[in-house]
Amino acid sequence: MKLNVGDVLYEPLSRNSGEVTRIYDQPDGKIVKIRWRLDGHLPHDTEHTYKKVLRCIKKGDYQHTPRVSV
Repeated sequence: MKLNVGDVLYEPLSRNSGEVTRIYDQPDGKIVKIRWRLDGHLPHDTEHTYKKVLRCIKKGDYQHTPRVSV
C-alpha cells in the first residue's frame, strides 16, 4: 500500500475524515500532513510519520480511500 497526496482517511472512532495534503522527506523518514474535518468544527492539520499512518491503516484505526484520478 502506498499513500499519495489527495488520499482520504476516515477515523471511525472519532468520525473524523481527513485528506493527505502533503508528504515530505525528513532525515528520520517521511512525514504525512493530514487535514482533518469534523462536521461543525474548523479543519485542523496534523503531522505523522509515514510508517505510523500505514500502521494505523493496517490495524483498522484509519480507513483508507485512494485518490480518484479524473
